[in-house]
Amino acid sequence: MTASEASHELTLQTQALLVLFCAVAYFYAFKLNLYWFDWIEFSHGANWVYIPSGLRLLFVLIMPRLGAIGVALSSIVVNYSYGDPDSHVFNIVTGVISGMSPYIARYLARRWLNLDPLLVNLTGRDFFKISVLFAVVNALVHQLWYFWVDKTQDFLASTLAMGVGDWFGTVLVLATASLGIQLFKLMQSRKP
Repeated sequence: MTASEASHELTLQTQALLVLFCAVAYFYAFKLNLYWFDWIEFSHGANWVYIPSGLRLLFVLIMPRLGAIGVALSSIVVNYSYGDPDSHVFNIVTGVISGMSPYIARYLARRWLNLDPLLVNLTGRDFFKISVLFAVVNALVHQLWYFWVDKTQDFLASTLAMGVGDWFGTVLVLATASLGIQLFKLMQSRKP
């Protein structure tokens, strides 16, 4: 059974709650990133460390469709909350890109890197490859859009900065998630 088949078995209410969870978590990760790392923003949307990108990838790896929808909706809210509330096209397209770029990276990882859709037997090397692929795809798609609408003047430098920031954020989130899973397993094995 694939992850998308499993999401079809969930009730509509459960799917909505998962989307809401992803959206809220992403929104607060964005706020946390602003608090910690706003001072090292390179250009519009290009941060040297961007923790929410790690959540983007994590949510879409685990719940492809629902994670992408949650991230897109949250990103639209972020854009309206912290950007120009009258730039409807920019806010919506940027939000859709935020949800779709990890989805595209996941698709490419399945095709090019033979990523198991159930994420079974992933190694550190697999996570490294996926994180690099995601950072490249996400940065390219976002910066092409930002360049198109004149939000960035130096496409190459902004793409590099965003790619590095997305990769750092992804590694931080995936490493934290991995540590959390290992700690949980350790606690479970110690229970009588």
